[in-house]
Amino acid sequence: MDSKELQAVFSRNIKDARARLGLSQLKFAEKADLSVGYVCDLESGRRWGTPETFAKLAAALGVEPFLLLMDGSAAEDGGSALRRKIAASAELDGILRRNLSEAADAAVAKSLSEFSRRNEGGGET
Repeated sequence: MDSKELQAVFSRNIKDARARLGLSQLKFAEKADLSVGYVCDLESGRRWGTPETFAKLAAALGVEPFLLLMDGSAAEDGGSALRRKIAASAELDGILRRNLSEAADAAVAKSLSEFSRRNEGGGET
């Protein structure tokens, strides 16, 4: 997806989400603490938002900011499938980190034990 396509998805998602909530551009702009002209420019694809703008838009729409950039069914289901994948990935990351830490601790303990055994004979190295 190129930048023009991404901007079109962004603009469409803002407009569709606003419409689903039954908000006029004016009410939405007030809720997001943005000017109505700026909201109009975002929805029409004439402007991009800053990270701060993304956060304001997402909060006003009651969605996660990443959903504003998602095309198709991933955005339509509120991102729940993506959230499940992210949660599973985070869980796997935690398991891997824990296993790696345990393996490193065991390797260090084994090395220290072997070192101590070798040096018990009067400080020889």
